[in-house]
Order: sequence, then C-alpha cells, then structure tokens
Amino acid sequence: MAPRGVTMGKKKHASDADPKNADFVALLSEDHRQPVYAVAFWPRSDAGAYHHLAVAGSNRASVYAVAADPEASPAVELRQVYVDNDDGESLFCAAWSWREEAPLLAVGGARGVAKLVDCRSGRLDVALVGHGNAINDACFHPVDGALLLTASKDESVRLWNARTAVCVAVFAGDRGHRDEVLSVDAHLTGAVFCSAGMDNTVKVWQLDAPAVVAAAARSHEAPRPRDGRPFATVFQQFPAFSSAAVHANYVDCARWAGSLLLSKSTGNAVAMWTPDPHGDKRSPVARDDAPAKGDGDRDDAALVLRQFHLPNADIWFMRFSVDARRRLLAAGNKVGRVLVWDVDDPKDAPLAYLAHPRCNAAVRQVCFSPDSRFVALACDDAQVALFRLHPRGAAA
Repeated sequence: MAPRGVTMGKKKHASDADPKNADFVALLSEDHRQPVYAVAFWPRSDAGAYHHLAVAGSNRASVYAVAADPEASPAVELRQVYVDNDDGESLFCAAWSWREEAPLLAVGGARGVAKLVDCRSGRLDVALVGHGNAINDACFHPVDGALLLTASKDESVRLWNARTAVCVAVFAGDRGHRDEVLSVDAHLTGAVFCSAGMDNTVKVWQLDAPAVVAAAARSHEAPRPRDGRPFATVFQQFPAFSSAAVHANYVDCARWAGSLLLSKSTGNAVAMWTPDPHGDKRSPVARDDAPAKGDGDRDDAALVLRQFHLPNADIWFMRFSVDARRRLLAAGNKVGRVLVWDVDDPKDAPLAYLAHPRCNAAVRQVCFSPDSRFVALACDDAQVALFRLHPRGAAA
C-alpha cells in the first residue's frame, strides 16, 4: 500500500504532456504543503533492489525507497521521516554520506544549524553549530565520508567532521564571498571544491592545502585537546580561483563535470566552462550580459565552452544536477519542466524532457539516482516527481 500523500502511476490520458525519452514513475506529495527545496539519492550504486531518496522541505526530511525494477509494486515506499523540533525551521538542502557503514543524512536550512540523521536508527546523530545564518547547500567529501561542506548566507563555507562535530575549516574573509553563498560542490578527487553565490562569483578552494589536510586529520584523531582548548579551526581567506566573468547575476548552482565547471544564474542557461589561465591572450566568448569588472578584487579569466539553453528559468535558487558519471546534466525551470542533456554531445537538443501535468511550480532541485536511471525533481508546491530515463537517456 502506498504511503499517505503519495500518488503513483503512469498517465492515462493522451492529452497529458508525456515525458520525452522517460517514463513517469510517481508523484510524491509532502503533506506539510510547503515548498520542497531539496532532493538527494543515497549515493551507493550497489543499493540492491531499492534506491533511497531523501526529500527535504518545511521542518521535515522524508526518506523514500524507490524500486529499481520497473515492474515492482509498489514503485515507492515511505521508509523514514525526520521532523525537526523547531517548527520555524525550513530545510533548504540535504546531502548523504556515501559511507555504507554510516548512512548519515545531513540537512540544513533557515536556522543555520546542520543536523545529521543516522538513518539506521532514524534518530538525530549530531548538530553542527557555527554558521551565523541560513545554510543553503551541503555536500560530503567524496573521499572522506565523514567530512561535510556547508554553504551559508553568512558568506562562508565551512568544512566539518560530521562524526566528531568539529569545524575543521572556514573558507571566508578577504577574498571570499561578499554575499550569500548559495552552492557548494566537491571535486571527485577531493582536492578542491567550488562555491557560488549572490556576489555573482564562482570560486575554487583548495581542500588539499597542507593546513586543511592537517586539520582534517586532527579532527578524526583528537577533536578536543586534553587541556580543554577548542579545536584549532583553519581559516582560509584566499581561493585558488575566483571569477565573476561567467554570469552577470546571482550564481545559484555550480557543479563539477570532470575538470570543467557547470554553473547557472538567472539567464535561462547553464554554462559549461573552465578556469582559463590564458584568457588574457585570446578573445573570450562574446556574451550580451557580460558583467562589468569588479571593484579591484581579483577576477580570474574563464573560458565558456558551451551554453545549455533552459527556458523559463529566470529566477534564482533553482539547482541542477550532474549524474555520478559526470555525463548527464538535468535542470528544471519555473514551470515544472526538466531538461536532460548529454554534456559530451555537441548537439544542442536535450536527450530527455520531463514533465507532468500536475507539476507546474518552480523546480527547486533535481537529482539523479546513482545508476543514472532515475531523475527526481522537487517543486515549490510540495510535490516531488520521479521519472525513469529510457536506456538511451541513461548510463549503459
């Protein structure tokens, strides 16, 4: 039996807008009736018969099991619900630790506290306190599954040890973000991460800097010195790269695609680009909305390689997704539609188009399952839609 508030099944009427190169799986309606800002699949690709999907909105995070077999019934089951004891909380982000022995779900939002839920016990494991304002995005380190990055309205990114509850490093200051940080994503190597925000910039920071590496090691071994002193948090003020040359407005999402960066603003497009050390020796890609130079801060060159056209996406805080193989890109718009591209295909046409007649609100986040076959999209109207990509639109 389907859980309360979950609608499942394929569309039956020819007049309904069918998805292209995908099958509709289920429509999940969170009964808090508040915007759903975050969706995240458990990242283990060997999850067996089910993928686990976290959905965060209002003061609640729900975990659903999504059947990998298209013939399975039910297709979706509600497994867990975490309700924050603060009725005023509004959760903006969710991230899973990839470690199988410690399935931790991190959530954060308006109150500025990152909370880790142990999904084996279904209980709150730890609360990470330190940000001075809302937490907008979060991701776990791809190599050390205990390390968590959080991006905040307080203009900083923090690196935490989620197991020992210490703040390893703070990335902010003289050359840091000058406004709300909206997005954070770690490179697959774990050597660097990118951040983006309301100051129109995308920055790349070093996680392999000696001071950060040493602090991360200490956070595992001796998080609290015996003499009672607090943990020696590292403060990093200088990113390895910083540029406002790609977007002229808020940058609400930035993600790695191999060594390239994908980022989105309010310009109805997702840009694929690379930090360009030779930018002063060649002509940049011409753009009508090219921003003016800053106030003397360093503005490193960026070479835009491609633009993925995304109509009806001229509002901010709408986050796209790149699949685990860094081959597929999925992005939603303000009228409930999602486009999926192969980032290696030079053609402009999307390989999949996802839509449901009951999804007409802004898509706040999109995510891929670890095998790249499912796409989930979270909407402003408390709904989450699930689609299964056809084999030509998913990893073989």
